[in-house]
Amino acid sequence: MLNKSKLEQTVAPFYCRLALVLCQHARELLYDDRKHMNAAPICKFISTLCSKNNCELCLEESNLCSKVAELCVSPEKLSEARRLCDKARRLCPKSFSVKGS
Repeated sequence: MLNKSKLEQTVAPFYCRLALVLCQHARELLYDDRKHMNAAPICKFISTLCSKNNCELCLEESNLCSKVAELCVSPEKLSEARRLCDKARRLCPKSFSVKGS
């Protein structure tokens, strides 16, 4: 864990929730062959949100999202962008779903 200010520790959960909502939208764009370039600015912003969290996994996720933002503007690099996006999503400590019966 890295040292962060009390304010950053307080707002980090809000950043996480916003990042998760935006991530879903960015993924939809990334997997649309006609709109994948629109995911780039969203992924870049998600990267900044994830970097604010006090968790090593989130920092790694931030780096991956930043790389996705660079790659998704090139159609020939789209499969790599999708692969890294999937990896980033799996790294996220808050990216899970619970299904009840």
